[in-house]
Amino acid sequence: MRLLNDSPNLRFLKLQQCHNSEHMRPCWNDSSSVPECLSSSLETLEWVGYEGRKEEKEVAAFILRSGRCLKKVTISSKSTDSDKKLEMLKDLSLSFRRSPTCQLAFD
Repeated sequence: MRLLNDSPNLRFLKLQQCHNSEHMRPCWNDSSSVPECLSSSLETLEWVGYEGRKEEKEVAAFILRSGRCLKKVTISSKSTDSDKKLEMLKDLSLSFRRSPTCQLAFD
């Protein structure tokens, strides 16, 4: 959250792992504190090694829900289990803002 808040003109975000500490977890459900880059500039999100853990789902849902300028979202999973991948894709698609200009790719 701090990175997003400190980067108002961020256009591309690549995540490789998501580490959260229980006592320092930001509130990903608080729509009153959406970083400026999510509402005005972030166009591309690439997430490598997504595992679908609770913390990852919260971060992904927050960005997908709040990203007003997103044009392309690419999420790559570490999992080789096709059923688990399908479940992750379903979870992500529920959070995704429906936009004709944004493409969601999941691998």
